[in-house]
Amino acid sequence: EIVAHIQKRIGPVHMTFGEIVPGDPPISVHHVRSSLFRRYEVVVTSGMSFRSMTVPAESEEMRLAEVVAILPKGWPLSMADLQDERNYWPIRLLKTLARYPHERGTWLGYGHTLANGDSEADTKPYAEGTALCAAVLLPPMSLGEAAWSFKRADGKPVYFWAVVPL
Repeated sequence: EIVAHIQKRIGPVHMTFGEIVPGDPPISVHHVRSSLFRRYEVVVTSGMSFRSMTVPAESEEMRLAEVVAILPKGWPLSMADLQDERNYWPIRLLKTLARYPHERGTWLGYGHTLANGDSEADTKPYAEGTALCAAVLLPPMSLGEAAWSFKRADGKPVYFWAVVPL
């Protein structure tokens, strides 16, 4: 259902990056290539929404979510390119964030920020050659509102959060 939503609302999936050793939950990252009308690469997860996040009982926050990132047109995403952490870090970030709520018994939602490190003092850049070291979750405005969410066959909504590196 997630891939069908991506293909309908964002674009054709060019490549899917699976996991050699699947985690819990297993996370895949799908790449939608830039186009004449969309001058950026899109990478989006599937797997995070296989289980509900632990949202406070009284909260109206979405319990099922996936994460998406917008990368500059031409970002190196071939299997050979991704051997270099300077190219791979956005994929790693999406996978890390997609597992985060399940590993920590928590949830991710609008405006949440997460640093790359175990503490503020330990925050470090995602890779050599970038100062980016944290991310905020926001609605994926550049994809258009139709891409922000969909209802699964069971009627439960799945929301897509844009991961914006800081």
